[in-house]
Amino acid sequence: MSLGPFSHFLPNLPFWQNLSSEEKAMVSDRCVTKRFGKNQMIHNSKTSCLGIIFILSGGIRVGLISDEGREITLYRAHANEFCVSTASCVIHQLTFETLVTAEEDTTVLVIPASLCAKLMDTNIHVKAFVFEKETERYSQTIWAIQLMLFKKFDQRLASYLISAYKTNGKDEIKKTQEEIARDVNSAREVVARMLQEFAAKGLVEIKRGRILLRDIDGLKKIL
Repeated sequence: MSLGPFSHFLPNLPFWQNLSSEEKAMVSDRCVTKRFGKNQMIHNSKTSCLGIIFILSGGIRVGLISDEGREITLYRAHANEFCVSTASCVIHQLTFETLVTAEEDTTVLVIPASLCAKLMDTNIHVKAFVFEKETERYSQTIWAIQLMLFKKFDQRLASYLISAYKTNGKDEIKKTQEEIARDVNSAREVVARMLQEFAAKGLVEIKRGRILLRDIDGLKKIL
């Protein structure tokens, strides 16, 4: 798919001004946009290396999946953010495989893997940008692990609800308990019990396929 109406975005790439004329031409010619439906897989260890993606609309979830099929959420990225996990084949410091899926209907700008490799080899600004993004995502991954290891579950769930509120600016979270369980790396039954406790305290209201946040300050106190 050609860039079409998204070609105007290219000058806004953080490293665009540090590209040579030849490099700018390569990026313009070879970048593409791709669209993914909700819950569609974008990248995993069995697919070909995609490259660096910039999220034009929608959002993605990056996680790990065990041999038994259990998923662990590492971090999310939303519109106007980059993801380098989809370029693991050209970023040799990424030594573990991740699963990247679309959390909603999502459109991304793709800098193909072969082009990423060439730019990183020839342009220090591109290489620095990629390593900076890699460091940011590594920090998010460590934070997810810290939550699992050191936080009580009521704190983890409250943190998740507050984060969703800050991200969306809405007091309604349109997700099932199964989806929330996957996001907070727990079992659906555990999430259901804790939501019931929160509801009994007037912190949330449980609806079919969604959660209404009734007391944000109360949730913050749990933290």
